[in-house]
Parts: sequence; C-alpha cells; structure tokens
Amino acid sequence: MIPDNRTPKVPGEEWRAELLAAIAPDGQVFRLFDHLKDALFFAKDREGHLLAANQALLDHYGYRDEASFVGITDFELLPHSLAVKFRRDDLQVMATGRPLVDLVEIFVNRHGIPGWFLTTKLPMRDREGAIIGVMGIIQPYSNLRANLPEDLDISRALNHIQEHFTEELPVTRLAECAGLSVRQFERRFRKHLKTTPQAFIIKMRVFRACDELRESNKSLGELALECGFYDQSSFSRLFRKQMGTTPLEYRKTFR
Repeated sequence: MIPDNRTPKVPGEEWRAELLAAIAPDGQVFRLFDHLKDALFFAKDREGHLLAANQALLDHYGYRDEASFVGITDFELLPHSLAVKFRRDDLQVMATGRPLVDLVEIFVNRHGIPGWFLTTKLPMRDREGAIIGVMGIIQPYSNLRANLPEDLDISRALNHIQEHFTEELPVTRLAECAGLSVRQFERRFRKHLKTTPQAFIIKMRVFRACDELRESNKSLGELALECGFYDQSSFSRLFRKQMGTTPLEYRKTFR
C-alpha cells in the first residue's frame, strides 16, 4: 500500500548513525559519491526518510548541507503524484530485493525547471543481509543522448524529433528517417534511449510547456497547440502525468 503525503515522524541523528554503521562501519563509504559531479546519489530507510545524499543532490534541491536534508521524504521535495511513483518503486525494490535499472524519470529542481534523468535503485542491506532501505544513482538523461554514436541509425530520427517535436510525428515517418522498419526502429530506440519514441516526444513537449508556463502569460489553450498537444484537455492530462501537477498549479508555484 502506498503511503499518503503525511510526513512521518523524523527519527533522530542516533537512528541515522545506527543505520549507516550497519551498512558501513567506517561511516565514510557514501562520501565517495561527492566526487560524482554528474550523478545524484541518495540513500533512504524503509520508511522513505533520506539517510544520505551527495553534494550534487543537495545542490539540485537547494540544500546547503546534508544535515538539513536528512530525515525528509520525497513528499516534501516533489509534487505528490511523482512522490507516490518514486515511493512505489522503492517499495518494490525492498520487497523483491531486485534492483530497478535505468528508469526514465522527471525530477524538478527548486526553480521548477524539470530535468530528465535515468535512475537506478538497489536494495540497501545491513551486514546480516537484511534489507533496511534503498539507495540509488540518478544521472542526467542528456548524458545518454550525448554519448550516442553519430552514425547510429536512429540519430537522424532523433535530430528530426529535436527540430519538429511540436508537430505531428508518426512513428512511420521517424522509422523512414532511420532507414528502418517500424518494428526495428522502436526496438532500437528503446534499447538506446531507454524509452519509446512516443514517450520521448511527449516529454519534450511537456518541458517546452514548462518553459512557457514560467515565462509567458499565454493561455493553456494557446500553449497546448504551440507545444504540439491535440487540445487543452490532452495537454493537461499528459502534463499532470509527467509532472505530478496540473499546468495551472505549476504556473502558480513557479512564476
């Protein structure tokens, strides 16, 4: 069962030290992640309280130091439906003991600017092997795109999406750009980009809408059409699915 957005009672520093000692007796193992400049690291207990974070994650959310970050939950950092989704993934990892690898997810920083990330989550165990939480690495999705070979057969299709994502883009046309059948194109796209062509296009449209919502006074109807959505209703539905909040709520929060 997914918990609601009520914040659990935050345990004290003694609780955190005890858990970290069970994982790493020297207490320094997580400091390694401070040297990963392009990756965000986190560790949480079974209830979802943050135990540890590297400097990149603190910077992402605008926290000065780890001490002020420890003990909070995703529900205090993110729109509710996004926090519910992340909590569901955490519970799955802890229940099964199996990692979740290369999840394509959206995170929102303190300024409301969304980013597209690849998340990997693993169960966190004590020295006896009992699962006591979850830890993970969050990497910018742009790193994946930037590292694709220039001569990859889907590269031309990706460039076409980049230039025309606000227009109607049938998968058949994108497959033609890549010189592949639709089935081959969709399979290779998912292999290299960790998502489907349709989901990739929708996320690009949502990010464009976020910029407009923060920076312009355009109506939702205008934004829907300019960003490539069928109408205002589909825009609002897809925006909420991706961002965990409605376009109007997003605008009120981050203008």
